Amino acid sequence: MSKALSQVAFTQQVERLFDEHGAATFAAPRGHLPQVTLFVEDDTVIAESAQSPRHRYGVFCELDAPLTDAALDAHVRQWLHSGTAYELFISMNVCRYNC
Repeated sequence: MSKALSQVAFTQQVERLFDEHGAATFAAPRGHLPQVTLFVEDDTVIAESAQSPRHRYGVFCELDAPLTDAALDAHVRQWLHSGTAYELFISMNVCRYNC
């Protein structure tokens, strides 16, 4: 892939993964890993579980403080829709698309 996935396509695909796995599974307190992280293969966003060797290198929402279930879901969805998740994905893959 020589061109990054667009933010709109990224967001749409991650929303589907949130629906499938639950948004909260993509979040963890700072210094910890969540149950699931995000990766992009070709033009598809995929969820990697903790059993995957690359899980620790995926994109996820880091939490500063514990949240209730409803607040956590809203926080993770805001993280996605604000563009922060996409910016993190791009920053982690800058060489992949520009080197």
